[in-house]
Amino acid sequence: MAKLDLLSFDIKGAFEGDQFDRALSWLPKAEHPSVMRFKFARDRHLALANLLLRRHYFSQELQVPWFDLEFERLPAGKPILKHFESLNYDYNTSHEGDWVIFGCTKDMKIGVDAVAIDRPKKQSIDAYLKSFQPQLTHNEMHLVMDSDNEDTRLETFYQLWGCKESYTKALGLGLSLDLLKLDFANVHDTIKVRFEGEQLDNWVIYLDRLDDTTLAVVCCGYIEASMTLDLKMIEFGRSTQLLGRPSQVKNDTNIFHQIKLQDIENNEWRPRS
Repeated sequence: MAKLDLLSFDIKGAFEGDQFDRALSWLPKAEHPSVMRFKFARDRHLALANLLLRRHYFSQELQVPWFDLEFERLPAGKPILKHFESLNYDYNTSHEGDWVIFGCTKDMKIGVDAVAIDRPKKQSIDAYLKSFQPQLTHNEMHLVMDSDNEDTRLETFYQLWGCKESYTKALGLGLSLDLLKLDFANVHDTIKVRFEGEQLDNWVIYLDRLDDTTLAVVCCGYIEASMTLDLKMIEFGRSTQLLGRPSQVKNDTNIFHQIKLQDIENNEWRPRS
């Protein structure tokens, strides 16, 4: 199977007391401003967990000393690991609510997106959904509005939005891609993406829940049309929850390996103070 590693980190209670300052000290000082620039503690905690998670993963994966790892961003904002380009790693992160998620592949592209199922406060759900009509295809909008249950309509929208976000993140294009060129739909027991009308069968989309109010979408595949998915990746795609159907938290089969702060503290590649 093509390499695919997925990690998650729940910030609830992780950085209480002096734990935040201790964990911040584990990062290179050059990365501290990326955490401390945020006004609110929750945002600082999410940023810290994000930076710790990638360093924890790659130090163990590559068996490289903690502080020898360097990261940078491509012009459109996608993060990359420096100095190991020949190994063809691609990774992506996202955070929302209490969660940070991380995905890494080799020889493929990956985007991940955590999405909060937020109810609009100042307008009806249907008015809120229709405000996004310019970013949804006709088929996607039909899927959103097809349910008689407004909560299902709202969740379906967020499912689709997570698909679009994760695909654009995988390509490293950020907001420069016209979202109307992307059309996501259920095809048999999988979720497929069409780009400008052409179905891309060498991409896998996986939809899951992290908790009762947060979705996670994983999108990985090949930019090169000549590349095909192996059987295990195809089976992975078939295990997804489908669009337009209320999803459930599956603690026993969640594909994300949850990392605790203690795991990071015990990382053998992290220097001890």
